[in-house]
Amino acid sequence: NFFKQPLFGDKIVLSYVVNALLAGTIFFSLQKLKERYKTQIGFLFLFGSALKFVVFFSLFFPSYKADGVMDKLEFAAFFVPYVVCLVLETYSLSQMLNKMS
Repeated sequence: NFFKQPLFGDKIVLSYVVNALLAGTIFFSLQKLKERYKTQIGFLFLFGSALKFVVFFSLFFPSYKADGVMDKLEFAAFFVPYVVCLVLETYSLSQMLNKMS
């Protein structure tokens, strides 16, 4: 099966999907709340990032540490999608904040 190849191991597809869904949800929530909570948008963004880590530690971390070791591929399977989504979120949020000024 194609999806059992090493490229798709370590829950990398699930990691991209979960990170994209969380990033989209956080961004659209910030869009909705931007007028009401202008001065707290940064804190809400940080709360969203903390939420992503909670999801990571509940969904991915237990299976990554099941063998007692978290190898580089397991770490990258979470960290790369997280960073990609974080960069997109940060850029989009900065654009949104610049338009508000």
